Amino acid sequence: MSRNNEERFGPRGDGGSESPAASSLPNPMDFVAPTEHVELPSQGQGYPEGHPLCGEETIEIRFMTAKDEDILTSRSLLKKGLAIERLLSSLIYDQRIDAKSLLVGDRNAIIIAARRSAYGNIYSTKATCPNCTTVTPHEFDLNKAVVTTPEELEDIGITKTDRGTFVCWLPKTEFKVEIRLLKGQDEVEMVAKAQKQNKNNSPERNVSDQLKRFIVSVNDFDTPKVINHVVENLTAVDSKYLRGVYRQCSPNIQIIDDFSCPACGYEQELEVPFGADFFWPE
Repeated sequence: MSRNNEERFGPRGDGGSESPAASSLPNPMDFVAPTEHVELPSQGQGYPEGHPLCGEETIEIRFMTAKDEDILTSRSLLKKGLAIERLLSSLIYDQRIDAKSLLVGDRNAIIIAARRSAYGNIYSTKATCPNCTTVTPHEFDLNKAVVTTPEELEDIGITKTDRGTFVCWLPKTEFKVEIRLLKGQDEVEMVAKAQKQNKNNSPERNVSDQLKRFIVSVNDFDTPKVINHVVENLTAVDSKYLRGVYRQCSPNIQIIDDFSCPACGYEQELEVPFGADFFWPE
C-alpha cells in the first residue's frame, strides 16, 4: 500500500488554462520519495519484546531511488556481498530498525516489494536447464509471490518454546534438537564466510554451516563444541529432516514457477533467488 505523495509537493495550480507562475510551482527541494507498507510474512512474530517490529504486521519502506540504484551497481559492495544489505538499510523508513535484525522471510518480502515498485511485476531473466544446460529466457510474475507461514506445528512433532525457538526429535539419532530462525545478520555472516572459502579455494560447506547457525542445542547441550560435533557427524537422513523442520517453522515469501526446457523437455519448479541479480538480471 503506497502513501499518497501529493501533500509533499505543497500547493498546486488551480488547473486553469493559463500557465502557472513559476512561484506557484512546487519546490523540488521539498520532494521526498513516497513510501509503501509491506506485509511481513512473520506478522511480527519471532521478534523480541522492544523490537520495533514485535507484533507488527507491516513495515514501511521508501520507493527505490537513483541513489539506491547506485548501491546495486557498486562494484565494491557487490564484491563484498553487501549490496542487498545496504539497499535494505536505505529503504526501511523507521531508522530504529536494523536491517540485520529482520527475519530472513521479512527481508525477502521487502526485496520483492522494492523490485516490483521500481521496475514492475514482471521479472525477466534467463534459466539454465539442469539436465542439458540450455539457457532460455524465463519470466516470473512478482504478483504471484507465495507467503508461507507456520501452521499446526504440534501435529507434525514440532514444539514452539516460550522464547521463540522450536524443538523437534530427529528420526535417526532421536536427538532432541532446538532451533531458531535466521536473521539478516546470519545471512551477512554466511555470505562473508562463503566468499572467504571461495577466495581460499576451500570447499563450500553451505549445508553444515547453516545447520550450525540455526541449531541452538542438542539434547539440551548448547555449546558450540557439541553442536559442531553433532553437525559434522549428522546422518543425511537427519540433516534433510532438520532442514525441512526449519522450512516448516520459518515464515517466508517465495516466487516459484514451472520450468519446461524447450530443448530436452525437462520439467521442474524454479525459485527466484533474492540477490543483486534479482534487480539487474541481465
